[in-house]
Amino acid sequence: MFNLRKSDKEKDFWNWFVKNKSEIEKFIDSDFSDYSIYNQLTRKLKSYSSILFPELTKNENDEYVLIITPDGDEKGIEPTKKLFDKHPKMENWLVRKYRQPCDEIGLNFDGVEYPSRDIEIIPEFEDKDKVDLRIFVRNLNKDEKRYRNLAYLYLDHILGEFNSITKIRYVDFYHLDDGKSVKGGIGLLELRKLIEEKLY
Repeated sequence: MFNLRKSDKEKDFWNWFVKNKSEIEKFIDSDFSDYSIYNQLTRKLKSYSSILFPELTKNENDEYVLIITPDGDEKGIEPTKKLFDKHPKMENWLVRKYRQPCDEIGLNFDGVEYPSRDIEIIPEFEDKDKVDLRIFVRNLNKDEKRYRNLAYLYLDHILGEFNSITKIRYVDFYHLDDGKSVKGGIGLLELRKLIEEKLY
């Protein structure tokens, strides 16, 4: 009888966030030696929806940014939207739903790093609503699981996470040797333009 009603769950999360906002800001500005407030935030978000994750950063205007991400899971679209729609206005803060598209970014996954140009793609637009991708990753065979997971992160950050969830139907990964290129292959930015042109 004491469980929060569904309509109160968003309010409960945002009340907690506002109460702990200054500690979260200190964490973003820190050397990341103490993750305790971030772990609390993660637990609080997961108590709202087990699918969602928080990502924290600062933008070029020195504003703090909270990204609510379902980490590529389609089942997270509805809870992401509901929580985002209820977020309060906070001074010097931006709240974003999903990882937003950007033209270039350097990413690291579990110790693996490579530039986005190491990904070449052959898209197949056989469906009017979605695209199938053959993704070639340079040196994929070195550590297939982590290299593949980093490629998924690049899809989220350069295409935009909403695009990667809703517009990609099927993905196959292939190894690409150093110094080689894929005939007819395109980069992530070109893929984003094609998705915008063909699927919207």
